[in-house]
Amino acid sequence: MNRAILFDLDGVLIDSMRCHARTWRVAIKNQLNIEIPEEYFLINEGRNSKDLLVAVIKEHQIDADDDTWQKVSDYRDQLFLEAFTPRLVNGAKELVQLLHGFGYRLGVATGSTQQVVEELLLKTGIRDYFSELVTSEDVQFSKPHPQPYQLLLQRLQASTENALVIENAPLGIASAIAADLICLAVATTNTPEVLDHASKVFSNMSEIGIFLENEYSQTKGVGVWGFQSTIKEIGAS
Repeated sequence: MNRAILFDLDGVLIDSMRCHARTWRVAIKNQLNIEIPEEYFLINEGRNSKDLLVAVIKEHQIDADDDTWQKVSDYRDQLFLEAFTPRLVNGAKELVQLLHGFGYRLGVATGSTQQVVEELLLKTGIRDYFSELVTSEDVQFSKPHPQPYQLLLQRLQASTENALVIENAPLGIASAIAADLICLAVATTNTPEVLDHASKVFSNMSEIGIFLENEYSQTKGVGVWGFQSTIKEIGAS
């Protein structure tokens, strides 16, 4: 069975988390009159818009209609697409090209909407490398629930033994672990300490590329991952 690499989007492939956090903050202030620090959105990256906004509304005890979250989310998406100039995380394109060259199947699981995901991947020139996408419209539960990565794994026709996840946020790591997947974390938007539950933590995408290239040189992309015995046990604390 072909190996598969499952990517998060924001903060892993697309250098967008600061803009996401900033536009979320502005939208919530404008629509709900609530002040929330940008760090809140970095830690909660991976949740879809509904889950994030319902939690904010509940926490601040706001009297809101059932569709309030959707209005705020649509406004936020508009702000983001207007403000953000699509750009890749340093080393992301090189890593994607490397893994695609190994014959690995690549996919993305994200809490963003289909419209935003397609636009970002197309404008940064890497859409064609990914055979499957799982967005907020595809799942009932967002990260940290395992459903996003379970569905992506199914669509990629891969097994947990032949796949791994690349993440940058605690909720995404929890989602990968709950799906019984190896998770490599990259400290692009959160500190290594925050990412400690991942199987292995890297400083940047280039380090992950070197790590996986070394693995491929040992196994030729076949069988059990060559680093299996050197990384943290799945689900270990």
